[in-house]
Amino acid sequence: MEASADPTDHLTLAGVPVVVYIAMFGATLAGQLAGVALDALVGSRVLWVPAVCSVVLEGVAGARLAAARLGRPLAAPECARLSSYYSLGLAAVSIPLWGWTVLSKAPHQGPSAAQAGGAAAGDVGALAGASSHGGLGVVAVVLAAFVVATLARYVLMRMVSPRAASASPGGP
Repeated sequence: MEASADPTDHLTLAGVPVVVYIAMFGATLAGQLAGVALDALVGSRVLWVPAVCSVVLEGVAGARLAAARLGRPLAAPECARLSSYYSLGLAAVSIPLWGWTVLSKAPHQGPSAAQAGGAAAGDVGALAGASSHGGLGVVAVVLAAFVVATLARYVLMRMVSPRAASASPGGP
């Protein structure tokens, strides 16, 4: 594999070109759209289908593009850093947006909807329950989902990361 000569590759975060994170965000959006379409075809209307599609596409895009840009496969620690930093960036953007959406809908939906997380939370509010501590339960479920997604993306990145050519003379 040949290293990229792109001048933007000098912009890195955790040793990975920033363009890889941007591509992973594009994969997030594509995964969300694919997941929503798949979910609509099945008719289940659950939150996890688009989330799983996003994580799969993020992992594939991240591992493949990073390897192409760096000129070598990602090592396990690099996959872990890439997945972790991406999750932190995604959380930094999406959690405040989600909170703002819930708060903006709370007065119109009444107190029980606000405690359950509102319509924006979807299945997450139902998982956490609508008790007086429902808001904390929703936060715990969302944080757990980010941890699971980070780990799943890491495992997937390790699985799809291109392998170095075999050192043996007859190897592929």
